[in-house]
Amino acid sequence: MATKYTSNAKRVKYIMGELERSALKEIAKMLRKDAKSRIHNVTGTLAKNIGTWVRRNEGKMEIGVFTRDRAKKKGLTPAFHLHFLEFGTKNMKAKPFLVPAAKENIAQIRLIAGKHIKAIEDENIALGLIDEAEEISDD
Repeated sequence: MATKYTSNAKRVKYIMGELERSALKEIAKMLRKDAKSRIHNVTGTLAKNIGTWVRRNEGKMEIGVFTRDRAKKKGLTPAFHLHFLEFGTKNMKAKPFLVPAAKENIAQIRLIAGKHIKAIEDENIALGLIDEAEEISDD
């Protein structure tokens, strides 16, 4: 009687990759909300233009403002002034909001990542956390 082994390596690799992406999406949402809450401007143009990007198979999350073309497609006034606020100018003191949002939420980022990493222990929990859609958000 022969023993048959079935490899689940591809399935595990897929689930691990999707859990990583799922964690990045949740972290992105939290950071985007925090960064928007730190902006104090009258029109809300900059806050409306803040978005996050988590793309399949890249293993990274990006946060920033929409390009001029993307903003116009969304019906928004482009926000070209992010770097002026974040880093300041010769005549204006910096009023950072992206870097502090990340630095002040490291503990929360770790909790979110830990929840997703732990989910690998149970495939049903893992699959409940996974959303296969591409993530480009601005809510």
